[in-house]
Amino acid sequence: MAAPRSGPTGPAHVSALLDRIRYEEGASRDLVSLTARPTVLGRGWDNSQWHVGALEDGTRVVLRVPEREIAREILEHEIALLGDADALPESLPFARPRLLGQVPADAPGGPAALLTWIEGDVVAELVRSAPETAPRLAELLATALAALHRPAPATHPRGRVRGVPLERRSAAVAEELALLDRPTGERVRAAWEQGLEADVWDGPDLLLHGDPHPGNLVVPTAGSSRDGATRLGLIDWGDTCAGDPASDLGAIFHLDPTGSAVGTYLRRAAWAREADARAREALVLRARSWAARYASAILSHPAHAEETTHAALEHSARRMLDALSRPRSRRVR
Repeated sequence: MAAPRSGPTGPAHVSALLDRIRYEEGASRDLVSLTARPTVLGRGWDNSQWHVGALEDGTRVVLRVPEREIAREILEHEIALLGDADALPESLPFARPRLLGQVPADAPGGPAALLTWIEGDVVAELVRSAPETAPRLAELLATALAALHRPAPATHPRGRVRGVPLERRSAAVAEELALLDRPTGERVRAAWEQGLEADVWDGPDLLLHGDPHPGNLVVPTAGSSRDGATRLGLIDWGDTCAGDPASDLGAIFHLDPTGSAVGTYLRRAAWAREADARAREALVLRARSWAARYASAILSHPAHAEETTHAALEHSARRMLDALSRPRSRRVR
């Protein structure tokens, strides 16, 4: 392993990583026209994305680089899944980055992932500026997750913080509640405790995205190579794991707090069509709890200037908590 960097990734480090790329089958250095100097496109909690070139059709190519030690393992999971065409076949009704190459974890500076960039609007930003789009986007996410949630491969990582029983995350929620203002904390607590009372997941470990919050969703630009009327782009697969689908479904409530789109998921997901009413109701309660848990994580996390979507995520989190605190008029089916 290379020596730890003293600060955030810089262009020189990215250029050095590009010289160590191992290309995937069907890709090669000849397919990528490299830029003269890498430029940062965005930073998240764990990784930075650098524009490093383009394909012949103009699709931008980025290098995804971990910024924290814990992110190295997370990026390895993302690389493994994006490179598995059986787990993520092209037929699934959503766009995702294409893995072109990687710097292996055991190479200097590794791991790093060379990916195609999905051009478009980040859903978190879109919903903040045009909230009327949120219900349709929630339906697209519900359709995407219903198709994704199939029994996971035996080799896929099992959930440690996502896809797990809610009680395993109670300590983390308690820590976050202490950092929130009292009204916000009470809204989180109420939704969280409702899920704790619901039946736990007793189905198979399903393949999960792991972190499909609005900052990890993209509406592809019209006319782009990944554009489609029924497609949504899902990015940042580092938290992918196998387990209870409720943790993924919590993200739907950040777009549609009414839960209507969760009903779409229940009608489309293969496992849900065979489940009884009790299992479906329990799933909805657990998903609401996960929605509140994501909100507490976002709102208690100290925002950094380089985190490009944090303000929009805070907006969606508060909007969702406000809606969840209102009385529900009907059940989600």
